[in-house]
Parts: sequence; C-alpha cells; structure tokens
Amino acid sequence: MSQKGKYTIGLGIEDPPHLQPGSRVEIKPRGFGYRGAWFSAIIIKRDTPIYSNHFVVKFTDLYLDKNTGARPLKKMSIVFIRPQPSPQPPRKFKIGDNADAYHMNGWWEGVIVVELQDDNYVFLFHSEYQWPKCLVFGVSQLRLHRTWFGGYWMPPELESELDVEEVQREEDPTKITMEMEELSEGALVEVANDEDGFNRAWFAAIIVKPVGNNRYMIQYETVQTEDDTGLGKEMDILQIRPCPPDIPVPDQFEMLDQVEALYKGGWWKGVIINVHSDDSKYQVYLATHEEMEFKHSDLRLHQDWVHGKWTKPSPVI
Repeated sequence: MSQKGKYTIGLGIEDPPHLQPGSRVEIKPRGFGYRGAWFSAIIIKRDTPIYSNHFVVKFTDLYLDKNTGARPLKKMSIVFIRPQPSPQPPRKFKIGDNADAYHMNGWWEGVIVVELQDDNYVFLFHSEYQWPKCLVFGVSQLRLHRTWFGGYWMPPELESELDVEEVQREEDPTKITMEMEELSEGALVEVANDEDGFNRAWFAAIIVKPVGNNRYMIQYETVQTEDDTGLGKEMDILQIRPCPPDIPVPDQFEMLDQVEALYKGGWWKGVIINVHSDDSKYQVYLATHEEMEFKHSDLRLHQDWVHGKWTKPSPVI
C-alpha cells in the first residue's frame, strides 16, 4: 500500500481511487436477469496476475448464499465497474428524463414517461429482460441517470448534490388562475373527471350557464342519464378547458408518444409502450396504471392547457 493509500499494481502505475480495496462501487453484471441494472459492491483486490483487468469484489445486495448467509467473492472485469455516484437529493423529474430506478436491489436504467400525484412517476425500463416494462416509483426510489466514461460522470455531478435539499413542489393548482375569457352559454368545452388531476380524464361537455364564483353548470356530451340526456353538473373553472386543437397524426404514433386515449367516453392520459406490427393498434400505459390496447382512431396527442395556452409535452427521447 502506498503512502497515499492507493493500491500499486507495479511499473509505477496505480489504480484510480474508486478501484482501491474497500472502495464502494457499482457493477453491471452480465448474467441473465441482471442486464440493465447497476448493483452495489465493494472492491476487495485486483485479481492476479497484477496486470489483470479483473477485480475481486463482494456484492452488498446480490448473490447471497442461503446456506452460509454470506456473499461470495466474484471476479468482474474493469469495464463493468464504475464509482458509486454521490447521493442525490430528492428532485422533481420531468417526462422524458433519463433516470435510474431502485428495483430488486439494483439501479435500473430507464426513462420517466408519466408524472403522477405525490411525487410518483411511471418509469419505463430500458432493459428488454425486465417485465412489466413500466412500474410506478416514488421520488426517493429514483435518481438522475449518469454515464461513467473516461473517468468522468456525464452529465457532471453538481456541488448542490452533496447536500440534501427538499423537493421543489409545484405551485398549488388551486392558486393558478385560468386565463380564459368568460365562458358563454352553449360553448363546447372539456371537463375533468376529478379535482386534483390524479388519473385525470377529460370529457366533452357544453356550458349551460355561469353560477358565480368561477363556477359553471355544464352538461356532459358523452355521459348520459337513463333517459339518454346529458348528465348535468356544477364545476369549478379549474376543471374546465377549451377543446384542444387537432394535431393530425396521419401515419402512426411512435413508441413513448404521450397520448390521450378515448375510453369510457373520456380522454385518458397515457404513453405508448408498444406499436403492433400492423401499425393499426397500440399498447398504451394509462395514468390509471392500466395497460390497454387502442386503435389509431381512439388516440390523440396529449396537450396541456396552461395559463390560457395549449402546450405540447417535450419529446421523451
């Protein structure tokens, strides 16, 4: 051992700090079922001969011997070993963020495809061996994805990540004022099926009349009563939006497109997770945590009505 605490491999060459005995690292095993995930381990020593590019390691959460209760030592190539990233503070993720999710004792690579309530997210795994392809994770189970290349992290780690910070909360939706003109009687609109936006769907409706305090009496177009007349309901302006403009998709939707699917008379938010070979049907993961198949004609691109303007979400990839 050198005075600097580095493990000397001879000929004046020393291993980098993260490959010193006792260092905590992350390793991507090549075995079936583990591909696409990084698992925590500890460096024991460089394998012999001294110029070998393999290291003896001990996983901390993998390969437990049920008979002895110990974790056996493993030999791993240097190309599958990287430093353990610095702990990241909780953060808000956006749809399309490349992230890692802690699942089955390892960090799996993937992408955020749907933002849910209470800092929960629908995560799409990159690994073709992981099923189901999408799962819901809380913000404490996620971290921003980084790649270790040439001795550096990409994107670089930030100094602020050394200190734990609170998650930035979105503005309380009850404080957002909807920048819409006065809704006139007979106006065709869409109304939400709930008040907080969780698993939200939008239903076609007609404004019957204003009732004061930014509330309106509406009549559903697609939700009927027993006598086949539209169901009426009083709703807050925060639950009402204009009908979104049509964005033609003449050919086909693509994987990870954010869409709204026509289901039970309403448009439900989701993401396309599989395009069938004939391009006429799609597998959609809905914000309700359901996975369903839809025809092209029953889908439209998702749009958000924000401060009086229509916005399209950023592409996932």
